[in-house]
Amino acid sequence: MPSELILAALGSCTVGLFIGWCGVAGFLLPILFVNACGLSVTESLLASFLCFAVSGAIGSLNYRRRGELPLRPALTLSAGSLAGGLLGAALGGLLEPATVKTVLYVVVLLSGAAIAVRELRPQKGREGQVFPKPLPLLVLGFATALLCALSGAGGPVLVMPLLVAMGVPAKMAVGTALLDSVSIALPAIAVYAARCRPLAILPVLLLAALGHAAGVFVGSVTAARVPQTLLKRGVAVFSICFALFMLLK
Repeated sequence: MPSELILAALGSCTVGLFIGWCGVAGFLLPILFVNACGLSVTESLLASFLCFAVSGAIGSLNYRRRGELPLRPALTLSAGSLAGGLLGAALGGLLEPATVKTVLYVVVLLSGAAIAVRELRPQKGREGQVFPKPLPLLVLGFATALLCALSGAGGPVLVMPLLVAMGVPAKMAVGTALLDSVSIALPAIAVYAARCRPLAILPVLLLAALGHAAGVFVGSVTAARVPQTLLKRGVAVFSICFALFMLLK
């Protein structure tokens, strides 16, 4: 048990650093909690979304202070995500744990591929365009939240590349996606907490949340000093290789 607590704290802190630095890597948390900490799929999803709520709140606040989080489109996106997150978490409880794991690894694979494509073929000439209209934002929020709540992937890794592809400036896309991750996490926390015994894993939950908060805070403060392109490409390569290994073994 002590080793599991240490892994939960250090692993969550490390993932938090990556999120603070470049906005991605949250989808690695369920893998950490299942494979390194010995939690069940439901428990790992609860712990992951608790961390996502923490990192989303801290990160979005920092982006808002820097003027990189426009509230109106962000709240529209989040409204769709509340409904999608609730439905995704509800569907997750109806599936077999092995099926949820498969969905998780597929999402990790697709997320890694999305990061790789975005880094190798960055969008050019689209900075400064306005956000999509409310209806596309609602649909985007609902669809991405559904997939994230079902699999345990963090919202920014899916939402951020899609917003950038739709013409949103990269930093605003990150800030918006971080706030959106809170809307995905809250209904998912409620659903997954009702399907397990949170008090039985309370030490893991607390240390994971505290470690993640520390990592996100340090990462967001030091982001300007870190080579983000190298980090994102490293996350992409690791995610693709790990997901393929888990799916094909």
